[in-house]
Amino acid sequence: MGTLAAMDAARSTSARRAGLRVWTVRLVLALPPLLAAFWVAGTQVHGGPVWPWSPAMADLEVYRRTGELLLAGGDIFHTDGLLWIYPGFAALFTVPLALLTAAQAAALWTVLCTAALAAVIARMGVSGWRLSALTTGCVLFTSPVRETLGQGQLGLFIVAAVVLYVMPGPRVFRRRILPEGWLVGVATAVKLTPAVVAAYQFFAGRRKDALVAFFSFLAATALGFVLLPGASAYYWTKLALGDTGMNSTLIYAANQSIVGMWSRLTGATSAGGLVLSAAALVLGVWAAVLVHRSGRVELAICTAGVASLLASPISWGRHYVWLIPLGIVLWRPSDLPGWFRWYGKVWVAWGLVAPYMWLARGGNVELTYNAWQEVIVNAGVVGGVVFLVGAAAMALGSREDGPSDGDDGVPGTEAA
Repeated sequence: MGTLAAMDAARSTSARRAGLRVWTVRLVLALPPLLAAFWVAGTQVHGGPVWPWSPAMADLEVYRRTGELLLAGGDIFHTDGLLWIYPGFAALFTVPLALLTAAQAAALWTVLCTAALAAVIARMGVSGWRLSALTTGCVLFTSPVRETLGQGQLGLFIVAAVVLYVMPGPRVFRRRILPEGWLVGVATAVKLTPAVVAAYQFFAGRRKDALVAFFSFLAATALGFVLLPGASAYYWTKLALGDTGMNSTLIYAANQSIVGMWSRLTGATSAGGLVLSAAALVLGVWAAVLVHRSGRVELAICTAGVASLLASPISWGRHYVWLIPLGIVLWRPSDLPGWFRWYGKVWVAWGLVAPYMWLARGGNVELTYNAWQEVIVNAGVVGGVVFLVGAAAMALGSREDGPSDGDDGVPGTEAA
């Protein structure tokens, strides 16, 4: 008996040591991207000092102010400074931020953004030191992530919500607690763009997931009306009348949407830009469905994400975090045609470097751009549309080369 007890104790000690080693390795691997994120968050805007750490996160301050107004029973839409532009439901998430100081909220936001980015990359099958290195590289060297961290924006959470509940790949839990699609619906209730992914899923044959997303969106929006009826009614009425809350900034160079390009080229917002956006939306959903049916589910999801960026009236450069999972799909070995992979890589690189951010911006200076500046500021938008066309052409070519597996029979579409 004594021998058995000693063996059990030895196994228990060995297991504890192994667990300690695992967590030590995880901590060591987590430090580089976290340190990089804190450095970027503190220095990205106005070249702030690394120490004392005092990031100027304009968007995060809007979120904190909104939470404070909610707790005080104030009007969240009519305030001084930058405006709250999201639905009433989204405002509910700002309340915890109002309970923190600005520095505490910024630190928490930086950690959560870094975790969301790492989770997206991990879902794409990257792990270990490669995950740490790639996450750190994205934080330091890609404009969308740097801008997201510097401004304290929520774009990483929106992409992560979609990727973590739709994208096939390694998962933390073997079984889902809630049905696939619910998180996409909740994300859509915060910002409408994830609806494009749900729409593509519906037409690709994954109707259950799309319907779950739709009804989750309705439930979340209804909750917003119950808890914040005035704010919710104001937002949705305003949006129905065509007011995004930022119509005056559509022309900004950082707005890398079709409407933004149209506004810069014509000097006005008009129906023409909306028509082109609607056309790009239809093209993007159609392309994503074709890619899905060709068996390339990860690429299909990213294609729908790209379509959401182009079709949205406002897509700041920092919203282009979708290019990170797309870049991983295009970079790793696959059966994708060489011409499509290389074009996609070049376009992704352009979006991650974001040369348009080097131009003078704001104050309607965009209306004075010369020819080469117009090329730089609009090349990414045009290139995105070309990418959607290329994805559709590539998928149609694959269909001609051989039969596909059908809608729901596509390998890799089953939820893990």
